[in-house]
Amino acid sequence: MTGGPDHTAPRAPANHAPAAPGDPSAVAAPADPGGAVDPGPDPPGSPAQPAGGDPERGYKIAAMVVKPLMRTWFRIRLEGQEHIPETGPVILASNHRSNMDPVLLASAVERPVAFMAKAELFVPPLGWIMRWIGQFPVRRGGIDREALRRTDAVLARGSMLGLFPEGTRGDGTFSAVHPGLAYIVVRQGCPVLPVVIFGTERVRRRFGWLPFASPVRIVIGPPIDLPRAASDRAGRRAASEVLQQRLRAFRAAVAAESSGGTVVPTDRQIDE
Repeated sequence: MTGGPDHTAPRAPANHAPAAPGDPSAVAAPADPGGAVDPGPDPPGSPAQPAGGDPERGYKIAAMVVKPLMRTWFRIRLEGQEHIPETGPVILASNHRSNMDPVLLASAVERPVAFMAKAELFVPPLGWIMRWIGQFPVRRGGIDREALRRTDAVLARGSMLGLFPEGTRGDGTFSAVHPGLAYIVVRQGCPVLPVVIFGTERVRRRFGWLPFASPVRIVIGPPIDLPRAASDRAGRRAASEVLQQRLRAFRAAVAAESSGGTVVPTDRQIDE
């Protein structure tokens, strides 16, 4: 892997029941006290909706420039690349500390990643670019069936989906997992890989636009087994609790390995 040595990532705890499809209309998007913004549909043939062809074409074109730059500038160290299957649907469930997390995670891995992002970002011209590279919006504060449909479409064509189950930037410890996003994860019958990102909380802008070149470490674990979840509110809450337990346990295993066997409670203490 370009960007640093690849090590074997700690294993995530397992359960015995596989994930199962559910009712997408029951899933609520993350709450947003400031109100939701509907980006609206894009005209056919625009950069946001290329007519026909490879749905990942825009992403692959951008990746030829962006990936080498990000890997070099941030000295990305990736561990666990071997857990990502070469083909087929897969979900990356990552912690979230910085706005740079999606870009750096996508730059670290070889396969294209489609991320679900807040709708407020999808305004021209940024919105056109994000859609052109295969990203899609989610309206926060209610049920977004269109976002769920696009999630299903990404996985149905055998692509990789990136999600931040916390629902927003936080302390990076999976201290909270949004029930709606957790249900999106457990309702899919595909591998779910836990991801922990260290270092992006130190990324700051210089001169108003240039990100500070802080080293970034990304650890990807083997697939985690998740239980079946009902589509009602209780089922989504249960899915959230189980997913949070699995993700926190994986992060704790990474922290213990980084600290020589002692679990360190804060990111700042284990960042390299």
